[in-house]
Amino acid sequence: MRDARIRNLCLVALLLLGCSGDSSGPGAPGDLPRVRVAINTWPGLGPFYVAEAKGFDRDEGVRLEVLMTEDTVARRSSLAAGEVDLVGITLDTVVIARSQGVDMKAVGQSDFSFGGDGIIARKDISSVRDLKGKRVACAEGLPSHFLLIHALREHGLAPDDIDLVPADDGSQAATLFTSGRVDAAVTWDPWISRAEELTDGKVILTTRDAPRVLLGIVAANSSFLEERRDRIFRALKAWFKAVRFCRDQPDEAARIMAGKFNVSVEEFKNMALGAQLADLSETLHTFGTPADPGPIAQLAQDASDLWLQVGAIRSAVEPREVVDWSVVQMLQNER
Repeated sequence: MRDARIRNLCLVALLLLGCSGDSSGPGAPGDLPRVRVAINTWPGLGPFYVAEAKGFDRDEGVRLEVLMTEDTVARRSSLAAGEVDLVGITLDTVVIARSQGVDMKAVGQSDFSFGGDGIIARKDISSVRDLKGKRVACAEGLPSHFLLIHALREHGLAPDDIDLVPADDGSQAATLFTSGRVDAAVTWDPWISRAEELTDGKVILTTRDAPRVLLGIVAANSSFLEERRDRIFRALKAWFKAVRFCRDQPDEAARIMAGKFNVSVEEFKNMALGAQLADLSETLHTFGTPADPGPIAQLAQDASDLWLQVGAIRSAVEPREVVDWSVVQMLQNER
């Protein structure tokens, strides 16, 4: 009986200590504001997992919760409903969302595609200019489409100069190409880096040739930004710590991200070659200030013009409808 009583007292003591250890004192995970971030399996968004795993979020006074889904519409809808605080997306996609009345704005930069996306074509096609009159598979209204119409403009062609064959995504576009149903396709890795092996074609353009066209950003719902700005600011500070860790400790960082992406470390490292992560300097350069906007403003304008040209949006979207500088200014002021 006495032994049982002692065991019971010890159990109560352990439970009390455990409860105290989980929630007492400022900075305990249960006390920190939660920042939910919706991403897809793009390596340029992987450092959010590093920030979570290494505790950089908790160091900055927030608790990251990273949610992964490939469904762009679902990520956008969760942001619109206020279910998540941030969504990883590309700037051109934000322009379309704004045109459809979705209340989202870019508040920070995650990365930019640097070889991870591109155009593959038959071996007798040498350049983007040679796509005139050709059948090109592409996912309409998505970043691949924006890359294509931007490339066409840069090479003196209009969207009507090609025969666009709709695809669900980059993988299906590549499959249409390998089946011989189209002359070219806008796709991503592994189709880009292994074009000759996988498609018997060649690469005629990648985002290494057009860096920062597919600009990875994190967007927030501007309706909730006033009340959530501080926690988003802290989450981005954790992001920059994670980016630094990825550069200083690439092997450990790759192990963390590969586990979350359900690929081998080697596979993840190959994927990551196609994205350039944005540190604080890159972000400040990209955004600039409201009085002196950086390249993000011109890219937003280009996206509006080109999406309007192909009918993806019905009316022009101004850069200030797409970009919010407030969090970046907080980062600049603390630099």
